[in-house]
Amino acid sequence: MSSLHPDPGTRTPEPDSTLRSHLTLVLCTVLHAFTHAYATMLVPLYLLVQKDLNLPGVAKVSWLVTIYGLVYFLGSYIAGIAADRFDRKVLLGIGLIGNAAAITLMGFTHDYHLLVALAVVSGLAGTLFHPAANALVPAHYPKNPGMAIGLLGIGSGLGFWAGPQFAGWRAQAATWHLASVADWQRPLVEAGVAGLVIGVIFLLVAREAGKSAPHATAPKAPLGRHLTIQTLLVALVLGFRDLAGVAAISLSSIFLLKAHHRSTAETGFVLGTMMLAATVVNPLLVWFTTGRWRLPSLAIILLLGGAIIATLPHWPLAAVLPLLCGFMTMQLGSYAVSDAAMLERVPNASRGRVTGLFLLWAGTLGSTGPWIMGKWTDHMGDAALDPHAYAVPFFTLAVGMWIAAASPPLIARLGRVGQSTPIEAFTETMPGTMSALG
Repeated sequence: MSSLHPDPGTRTPEPDSTLRSHLTLVLCTVLHAFTHAYATMLVPLYLLVQKDLNLPGVAKVSWLVTIYGLVYFLGSYIAGIAADRFDRKVLLGIGLIGNAAAITLMGFTHDYHLLVALAVVSGLAGTLFHPAANALVPAHYPKNPGMAIGLLGIGSGLGFWAGPQFAGWRAQAATWHLASVADWQRPLVEAGVAGLVIGVIFLLVAREAGKSAPHATAPKAPLGRHLTIQTLLVALVLGFRDLAGVAAISLSSIFLLKAHHRSTAETGFVLGTMMLAATVVNPLLVWFTTGRWRLPSLAIILLLGGAIIATLPHWPLAAVLPLLCGFMTMQLGSYAVSDAAMLERVPNASRGRVTGLFLLWAGTLGSTGPWIMGKWTDHMGDAALDPHAYAVPFFTLAVGMWIAAASPPLIARLGRVGQSTPIEAFTETMPGTMSALG
């Protein structure tokens, strides 16, 4: 009888509604890519920017990346509150357009102080992404929030790949001339204009998640003491993972440029390629680590990542790219797994604030990585030309990954998996069963 008379409380999504949910997921993934691409575009250009602006060291350039990250993450909790109260689609669209506009303007100035100001503007716009996207995407797939986050994670790999790759390539290959735009600025202008176009498309096509839209159920109650404390504890420990990952990008760039004398294009290629595996790894790791395997797998991933990066400077140049790919596979893959583990334990109405609160600490700590690595390598002096001199910095990154491996028990205390929406462990791992919210 149950097969002939379905539960009246169960509603099959309309085809158009399902299509719009899938389009929203795809577009959020594209926005994810632009967000991380903008954050990493300057990294392979460090020496070009230093020379063009006549700066005393790499740290002054890496400070621009750090400023972006600090503003981005310090504003995360406010962005999380906004994501739980206002239209997340609008927040995401405005965020990308603002971020893209600031990046474009960076391509037209040689004033260092104005570059710092634009990095601040870019960070303010970028901070809207993660809280809003991490709340909007799972809301479209209430029975499959973990897998939805895994698919959204494809964007991080694409962005981290495209940002340095595109910047290094276009800085050397682009030949167009406009005013006093330098080689290192051309990729910023091109990527910025592309982001403006995508931002407009997103606002026109993406949609909120029906009845789960925050403006329909705007939470008035605070997160509560337990959820607030546990989120901060998770952020405190996992923040060392964020620091290790962000610092590794800048350290690897300086390592290749100085110790191995690679060109800007070659460095951009390596930095981009080492991120590419995340486009496949992020959803697959979420798929394979469902249920009770999620948290133990997270610890293993973080421990392996640390073990790989610790040995990097002791290998010949030919082994550097494979090792960096292995490290970033673990490092970026851990984001998808930890995000899925956290958000599937948190009700939809609180996901924006939980994401924002987490990033407020973890992201802020991580954003100091470029500046720390810039200062560290500047103080190395002539030793920065010797690959073996980087043993201590790379081992320090490994320690950060190993500290973060202690986070799974803290994540488990956030709540029970599926406490707000029942999730079947098997179907949660199957992309083909991703049922959208109608």
